[in-house]
Amino acid sequence: MAAALSMDPNPFSRLRNRPLSHKVEVGINALLFVIIALVAMISLAYLANANHNATKGYALKNLELKRTNLVTQNEVLDMEIAKAQALENLQNDPKIKTMVKANEPMFVRGDTAIAAK
Repeated sequence: MAAALSMDPNPFSRLRNRPLSHKVEVGINALLFVIIALVAMISLAYLANANHNATKGYALKNLELKRTNLVTQNEVLDMEIAKAQALENLQNDPKIKTMVKANEPMFVRGDTAIAAK
């Protein structure tokens, strides 16, 4: 029981008994762990950013393809409009063929009172 009652007057004596090399080794291991964790986090951030950019590139490529198809379709429709408005088609239109030519056309001058109304 005497051994149990005898207390070390300095409770920190066991901590002082550790050599400095042991403390440095623990510090180096902690530093190595932190460096590896930082490299892993930076790698994951880079990978996420690269994936995000690739996804946007894919969407942009699809939109450009749709735009090209729409431009081509617009050109085809413009050609069809031009064909429908051609003089030859207008002259052969049944509504225009039923029109009658005026015998004595009357033209109005811009300075008269009729044209001012």
